[in-house]
Amino acid sequence: MALVSQSDITHSLVAETTYGVTPTASATRYALPVSADQAVLKADASTIASPTKMPNRASNGSRRGMLTVDGSMDVRFMRAPFMDILLQSALSNSYATKVLKAGTVDSSFSVLTSLQGGAAGSQMIKQFGGCMVTGFSIAAKGNEEVTSSWDIMGSKAANLNTDNALTITNLPAGTTEFLASELANITIAGQTLNIAELTFETKLDRTRRPILTSNDGLAFGVNGTRETTVTVKFYRESFAIDSAVTGLAQAVTFDIGLTSTGYRFQLPAAYGSIVQDELSDGSAFGTVVFTAGYDATAQTDLIVTQL
Repeated sequence: MALVSQSDITHSLVAETTYGVTPTASATRYALPVSADQAVLKADASTIASPTKMPNRASNGSRRGMLTVDGSMDVRFMRAPFMDILLQSALSNSYATKVLKAGTVDSSFSVLTSLQGGAAGSQMIKQFGGCMVTGFSIAAKGNEEVTSSWDIMGSKAANLNTDNALTITNLPAGTTEFLASELANITIAGQTLNIAELTFETKLDRTRRPILTSNDGLAFGVNGTRETTVTVKFYRESFAIDSAVTGLAQAVTFDIGLTSTGYRFQLPAAYGSIVQDELSDGSAFGTVVFTAGYDATAQTDLIVTQL
């Protein structure tokens, strides 16, 4: 029996039409372009211990309760269909033409991990269903790549010896993995800054909905509000930005990529912190954190647009 090599493990993603049901037809299964050391999502279950005392001080064991899937996927940020599935799950809405406004319409997807190995012709597929994004971040640092990390929570897991009938659609040739130099049109409280680092982060506190008759539960509920921040670290040249960031609602916008290849992120009403000074790497920097709030005109706090 051949052993599984880490570099031979592949991951793919398919959007679900019905929560927790992995499509096997009439859907597109996309390759997830993760690194060779990407961890497999973890399936675990709560342990419900018996309080019953057995002879000789022995316990009466336990049974498994509700299953939970957890993990994260680290992906170079790029414009691709699989990225749109993740974005729609994270923002709880779907695209209207090319505009995705954060809302309340949740969607789910399945992640399939192929463990290539074993006897010739054998298949080992780990299938995780009912998955939703609980948060994600995008980070860009000068002279480096643009990275993204996606926190995922799911409710179903199965080990399959036969692969899903959907074939995997790989990335189109020429798909760009963005570099920091490809960030453009950055608007920070109306100021033009020389930015060293930019970090975007949004998260939503999803929670299980356990029910009688099943250990699967229902689709996840949500606690509290969406939390979205943009942190900007810039080279200190003046105090203009300190005066410009008033603490009141201001727009923060940035593009990653170009027309037909990138995305625009908009916080129409962002509330900036007091600028903090930092000395490192031979330079003086300022750092300001913007927190998204509701904008009455946009009727949301976060918008992602396909350029």
